[in-house]
Amino acid sequence: MPSTEMIVIVAAFAALSLGGIHLLRLIGVVILHRTIRKAIDRDPNAAEPLLTRLSASAEASGGDDRTATLLIALGIAMVVASLVIGDPGWMRYAIAGAAFPLIIGTALWLRHYTLNRSRRTDRAEPQ
Repeated sequence: MPSTEMIVIVAAFAALSLGGIHLLRLIGVVILHRTIRKAIDRDPNAAEPLLTRLSASAEASGGDDRTATLLIALGIAMVVASLVIGDPGWMRYAIAGAAFPLIIGTALWLRHYTLNRSRRTDRAEPQ
């Protein structure tokens, strides 16, 4: 199998996998919203603790730092693998491919850092 066909197959599989994951997340959000609407329709006063508990769990599960770390590790691994292989033709492509996870991972890391910093300054300021 030529390398171009293999790359297309891997890209198609990755796209289908990511699409499936996001579809499952969307279904979960629809179920969550339906549950919240039913709780508010039944008893608006009892729904407030439920909303507080749900928002606290959503904040705790952020995950940007883990995703950023994984993307940066993937980019570094791609660069190191291209250096180990040592083929100048493939080295250019591998480093170019590694730029994407490195840039996205760095952006997520910076976002996570700025959000944590703003939360700390918000808590430190007297209100």
